[in-house]
Amino acid sequence: MAAPLFLSYRWNEGAPPVEVAALDRELRLRGVPMWRDVRDLVPGGLNEAEAREALAEHCCGCVLYFNEAVLDSWFITSVELDGVRQRLERDEHFFVAAVFDGVGEEESEALRQLTGVNLRDFQGLILDPKIDKGEQIRNFALGLLRRYLKSVPGGPVKVKADSWNEIPWTDEAPIQLNWMGSDAGDGQLPADWELLKLALCDLKEALAGRENRILKLSANLHLSSAFLVGWEFREPTGWTIEAAHARSPVHTYAASPDPQGWKLTSRPAQNNSDILIVRICASADCARAVLRHRRGEPPARGELIVLPPSGTPERTSLNEVEVNELVAAIAIGIRATRDEHGAALTHLYLACPWTMAIALGWNYGSTGPVAVHEAIADKSNYHPNPLLLP
Repeated sequence: MAAPLFLSYRWNEGAPPVEVAALDRELRLRGVPMWRDVRDLVPGGLNEAEAREALAEHCCGCVLYFNEAVLDSWFITSVELDGVRQRLERDEHFFVAAVFDGVGEEESEALRQLTGVNLRDFQGLILDPKIDKGEQIRNFALGLLRRYLKSVPGGPVKVKADSWNEIPWTDEAPIQLNWMGSDAGDGQLPADWELLKLALCDLKEALAGRENRILKLSANLHLSSAFLVGWEFREPTGWTIEAAHARSPVHTYAASPDPQGWKLTSRPAQNNSDILIVRICASADCARAVLRHRRGEPPARGELIVLPPSGTPERTSLNEVEVNELVAAIAIGIRATRDEHGAALTHLYLACPWTMAIALGWNYGSTGPVAVHEAIADKSNYHPNPLLLP
């Protein structure tokens, strides 16, 4: 079970402050499991015992959003911060952080007298109204991520990632990438791509000092999200990824390219476009969806189509296939086709298990700029906003 970070704050006229929601989101995007009232307490319930139990037994630390309203909150001063004080007295590893919004030394001293917790002793962010608050909160979240990772055991890093559903903090993985979109059940993409790229880059940098660079990943990911994970932790970074999957598990390693009978068919086009279209049809044929998505767009400079040996994509097409060897061959095929047709940008359309997308991202390396397209829920078309790398 993960040890989440407790998020403490005072509601403002029936809603949490927008800065609290932003901090919660930035931390969860970066893999920090969070204990927060809107997810872990019953509205209107007797929640004192639950909050005290979380602070006493489950959480590794607490971050307080401190504004003037906190001083008038009985629940924060008498329950939450009392629990923090008791945990600090017996646990040297428990940590405290605070965001100071419109409060200073006078309010901090008043809080110390009320609770016995001196926030000046701990990590803090003093929000500057003259500077973009979002940027301040993102930087603070990175600092909290680094502090949180001190509580994560050594050895392979266990990561849970989900772009479809919420990950409960009770999951055993200490790093939990909560990437769910606002309407993921209908095929909506996860959080904004730029936010995800920044969050994943921050996580990689925060993990840079670990000797054992193995990600043990369990996930439920959109294919473009999976490609992003593989690309960010790609081969040149020194990381390997062990991705669990019922039918197609993947353990990435540098492999000699071998298409294993798969058909990599290159088709040129006579036009002045600088685009290469790549269709990887492992589990389904995405040709019609790609045509529908590109309707009205200029023709591509060239096209690379990847099909299983039978020519008929199926969910079991990757059975008995060494995925690393196959995706290494695909990456080389993309590079060669780009060079042959003079294409500058690859548009990648995937129909495969998410683990194959991980492996392809890990192998993609220097294959050049790529736009990774995500299919809509019924697979009949693609979303208009692709993932762009690098």
